[in-house]
Amino acid sequence: FDASCPNQELSSCSTLSVNGINAVCPCDDVEYNLFTGLPSSEVEYSLKPYRVEIVGPSVIRVYN
Repeated sequence: FDASCPNQELSSCSTLSVNGINAVCPCDDVEYNLFTGLPSSEVEYSLKPYRVEIVGPSVIRVYN
């Protein structure tokens, strides 16, 4: 998942922090489940997912 708060504009407080199995947005204290990307309260957006592909023994491709 992207490490920025999906319901906030980019700012000094829009970087998510990890708290156990949740990511927390310090701007609005909304928590997002790191397994599903879903928020703990009713907000417009969930976490932005990225896909990961193992290309070789030392190469990982991350894309959306």
